[in-house]
Amino acid sequence: MTLKGLVLRERSYGENDKFLDILTDKAGLIEVSAKGVKKPNSKNASVSQCFCYAEYCLNDSGGRYSLNSAEPIRMFYDLSRDIERFALANYFAEMLLYIATQEAPNNEVMRLALNSLHFLSLGNREPLALKSIFELRLLSEIGLIPNLIGCCECLKYSAQQMQFDLKAGRLYCEDCFGSRDLHDVEVVDARLLHYIRYIALTDMKKLFNLIIQREYLVPLNNITERYAELQLDRRFSTLDFFKSVMIG
Repeated sequence: MTLKGLVLRERSYGENDKFLDILTDKAGLIEVSAKGVKKPNSKNASVSQCFCYAEYCLNDSGGRYSLNSAEPIRMFYDLSRDIERFALANYFAEMLLYIATQEAPNNEVMRLALNSLHFLSLGNREPLALKSIFELRLLSEIGLIPNLIGCCECLKYSAQQMQFDLKAGRLYCEDCFGSRDLHDVEVVDARLLHYIRYIALTDMKKLFNLIIQREYLVPLNNITERYAELQLDRRFSTLDFFKSVMIG
């Protein structure tokens, strides 16, 4: 069988072999046995590395896949030259490994992953902007999209300030919020709310056209990061590493 896929993780076994976790267009997340790929003269050495996007020809033995050959489409190896971008790419990969499942392909998640790595590789976008876009849009694509139509009580679309309940995924205007617990709530002004709505709701073709004003990068990141952590009930070690090497 032939699948297009992105290598999210590689694990060595034996002297010359690897297991590859590949996010594919037709089969979701699969594990592939790649024999002999650590040999210097292996024809499949380059397509058996993290962040390689290729067309893979696989042998399928009852759901156990092994690599036959592959044709590279896009290599994102240059990310490893910049520790900050490489750390962020690994955070993206860990999130994808956590949410993706076999036999459940999601083309929009694949598009999001490839576009995020593309712009991260170019190096002309703020890493924090790409992080916010990836976090919130990934959750939106897997069914964890917040209710952003307006205040969940009175349906007011916008206000000078609104309360975003990250755990419930709901908006409240100040009049309707009342005395609710503030622990998982962020106050958002009109500009922040615009960014959140754009990331979650806009067409994928326009998603990466978003320009986030510098003074909003950190507040937006706090919101999307906390939202992802609360919704997935998980903290990713790669995120901690990214934050430890983040520049500026």
